Amino acid sequence: MPRPLPSSGSIEAALSAIVGVSESICALRRLLPRLAAADCSVLITGETGTGKECVAQALHQVGPRHHAPLVSINCAALPESLLDSELFGYERGAFTGANSAYPGKITLAEGGTLFLDEIGDMPLPAQAKLLRVLETHEVFPIGARRSRRVDFRVVAATHGALEQLVRNGRFRADLFYRLNVARVELAPLRERREDVAVLFEHFARQLAARSRFGRLRLQPAALARLCQHEWPGNARELRNLVEAACIVFEGEALHADELPLPAPSGDADESTRIVEALERCEWNRSKAAALLHWSRMTLYRKMKHLHIGH
Repeated sequence: MPRPLPSSGSIEAALSAIVGVSESICALRRLLPRLAAADCSVLITGETGTGKECVAQALHQVGPRHHAPLVSINCAALPESLLDSELFGYERGAFTGANSAYPGKITLAEGGTLFLDEIGDMPLPAQAKLLRVLETHEVFPIGARRSRRVDFRVVAATHGALEQLVRNGRFRADLFYRLNVARVELAPLRERREDVAVLFEHFARQLAARSRFGRLRLQPAALARLCQHEWPGNARELRNLVEAACIVFEGEALHADELPLPAPSGDADESTRIVEALERCEWNRSKAAALLHWSRMTLYRKMKHLHIGH
């Protein structure tokens, strides 16, 4: 019997967690309901901090398995000796210290979604066992006499290139093909700088709601500097910056030199100069260009390149 999809309101609420106005984020929000309804395996790739877990949660919440559990396991956080027992479970007395039975993450995901984060760090022996489970949907707990059938969907994520790991012999090709039925590739924040302001506002609003700190706001020059930062830690780095700024800042609006970032250089320094000139001229671009000793076209070109708008 087909599982019911969540209500349109629930889907909209789940997709609202995917924050941004860039084309890649808008396309992602359009894609997720289709992937969720397909109920197929999904591989999420992207740099650290791009929001892979957030996408996995949205996939689960907008699909037909939303009433069942979403069970996560970080494959990089567990030693190889514990990965089998965490994934597949064990019976009481199966080994020293097994004083009670444990069903394992896969069984706990019955009817729902199993999210395997950092799948590229899973050891090869565990990969072989996982592949068998994905093919048969049967789990054999440690110490058990018979297997258990489990109905679940798998979503996996990695910050590395699994194709390269396959070529290097560090990841099974057959498991890669089993996981890579549908693919979601998340762009780094430096490639979607138009999302910086939206994410900053989102994180500032979240932190204000959860803490005693007021709503953090930005001077235009500060926003321009944020948009020029390379964000090696992506959205997670931006969230940490907002939290750090909330703790130490006491004014009404954060200035560029108050941001907890490295000293500006290159484009970031020029961006600050442009915004300061625009502010002095009340955002009259002709006057700001004259103040900077540029033509209006030079100012427009630099503003477009540096993502400065009003």
